[in-house]
Amino acid sequence: MAINEILTISPRLKVNVLSVGAILTLFLGTQFNSILQSISMAEVSLLVPLIQAVEVAIVALSSIKLGVSEYPPQAHVEDGQTFDFIVVGAGSAGCVLANRLTEISNWKVLLIEAGDDPSAASNSPGISMLVSSKLPNWNYFTVNDGYSSQSLKEKRIEQLAGRMLGGSSSINFMFYLRGNKADYETWVQKGNPGWDWNNVTSYFKKSERLNDRIIMESESGSLHNTDGYLGVTRPDWSHRTSEYLDAFKQNGHEILIENNGHQQLGYAPASFTAEKNNRQSTANAFLKPVKNRKNLYVLKNTKARKILFDKCKRAVGVELKSTGGKVIKVKARKEVVLSAGAINTPQLLMISGVGPKEHLEKKRIDVLLNSPNVGKNLQDHPLVPIVITRDQKFSSVIENIEPLKYLDRFPLPAIVGFAALNKSQSYPDYQATAVPVPVAPILPTLLCSTVFTINDKSCTVLAKDTKLKGALVGLVTHVQPKSRGQIILRTSDPEDSPLIYSGYFNNTEDLENFAKYVEDYVSVINTPYLRNLKPEIIDLRVPQCQDLKFPSHEYWKCYILNLSSSHYHPVGTCAMGVEGVGVVDERLRVRGVRRLRVVDASVMPTITRGNTNAPTIMIAEKAADMIKHDYGSYE
Repeated sequence: MAINEILTISPRLKVNVLSVGAILTLFLGTQFNSILQSISMAEVSLLVPLIQAVEVAIVALSSIKLGVSEYPPQAHVEDGQTFDFIVVGAGSAGCVLANRLTEISNWKVLLIEAGDDPSAASNSPGISMLVSSKLPNWNYFTVNDGYSSQSLKEKRIEQLAGRMLGGSSSINFMFYLRGNKADYETWVQKGNPGWDWNNVTSYFKKSERLNDRIIMESESGSLHNTDGYLGVTRPDWSHRTSEYLDAFKQNGHEILIENNGHQQLGYAPASFTAEKNNRQSTANAFLKPVKNRKNLYVLKNTKARKILFDKCKRAVGVELKSTGGKVIKVKARKEVVLSAGAINTPQLLMISGVGPKEHLEKKRIDVLLNSPNVGKNLQDHPLVPIVITRDQKFSSVIENIEPLKYLDRFPLPAIVGFAALNKSQSYPDYQATAVPVPVAPILPTLLCSTVFTINDKSCTVLAKDTKLKGALVGLVTHVQPKSRGQIILRTSDPEDSPLIYSGYFNNTEDLENFAKYVEDYVSVINTPYLRNLKPEIIDLRVPQCQDLKFPSHEYWKCYILNLSSSHYHPVGTCAMGVEGVGVVDERLRVRGVRRLRVVDASVMPTITRGNTNAPTIMIAEKAADMIKHDYGSYE
């Protein structure tokens, strides 16, 4: 029976067939796009839960373990066993640190991870992007503050954080961005010598294994390395991005070879931590090559409950709990290092008695050290989606299923731009990630509903307006917000998730500036290239903004306030800085106690202008050298 005959049987069967078609289009590559263009908006809204179900199934199937693991085996650790270093958290920083510290052959290092090995879905660059929200994570959400993000489904922001070896580097979208020179000079100005641009660049280079001849032969080649652990590539999507790059050039922006060169203001094809069909998480890049080191011990599916201190306020070990419920204590001869991330690290410190005195007393926790800034200074990159449609269809159905052809890489063309309103400054005000998508509403709708968790009404509008048109899906990001949030304890039970207050737009200057950045970005529609394509900025008809004129400045402020979600870049909650301000010093040692360091994104005093994974890896590389220096050991 022909497909058109099937579709006339019943509306319900039509929805089911079309839903399966959408799923197959996304995940199996069959050519259902012509069918999808005929469905109603009610039917589109039914696709989302079905696609989500397929996501769950893919993740579950890919998690089945076959054969020998490619990662370090589960260590057998006894209660009271002693190691030289205990690293809590095998994420973007912890895996790097474990690798570098075990280069000293007589150091025994225990790496503790609450999750398991990464799955096949996580390791596939393309599949992981399509199912990212269903990969193992901590299931964290911010607290609904009744003010920001009110047009998201739950009026709160999902904070995806990977719960597996590699942490969030096993779940992120793999963009490789280092930040701007001004970021690190600011760190130095805040009392952290040794974190200047030249110094940190040497550690970015130490990690990197760049596979891109054009970049290496360019003026910025000296900033890169080709023999580090971390594979970095830049897929060639010039057939889909060149005209959009021309449009940004027509709009007054520089077109760069890359985003990590000497000049960072401008637009360039994106670089990714992916190589040879494999995501370059820190689990794959830094743990897998050393999985057989005799001095590396890895405990998986094991949660750190508490840091153990002696009477002299020295960290001497960690209390652990396995998934089976067994609680043990392990000891550290030299140091305990917290690499649990900007959410879990301050929680663990506070539960262990290091944090704001009044807050700990309220939770009936014995105060070891009054450290008032633990959990404070939370920063993140708020983002909003901006979708520009154009009156041009792709000529080939194959172009519409490109995400399924390129599961060995980030499966869509991506441009990353950094722009400043003041053309005389060398650092950006905002970041724009622009992705051309083909005709049919599925991918934009999937992103809208499952990644940004925007309300169904707005996602339906997006589906309708992209139904017969292609689109440039943009994420506009405020890269240096002045607003600050915080992490506090929900209870004193380490099994309870902490309370996350995003703090979005509690400094109203951020909202005013963000609206200007969006206006600057969307002005690209006035360029000769896009004008010929009859561009249209999609009004997502945010309910809270219905009385404001689209696209006025006040409308954009309302749009941003209510639709902002996260780039999943929380930092700063154990910031380094001078005594009385910094939770840790410039060598990442926790002030007021001994033999305890923090090595993760929480130590950033200010957030970097760009994605935070590469800077976190850099922090771990530098921390490893500092630890080796402090103990007089070198590989």
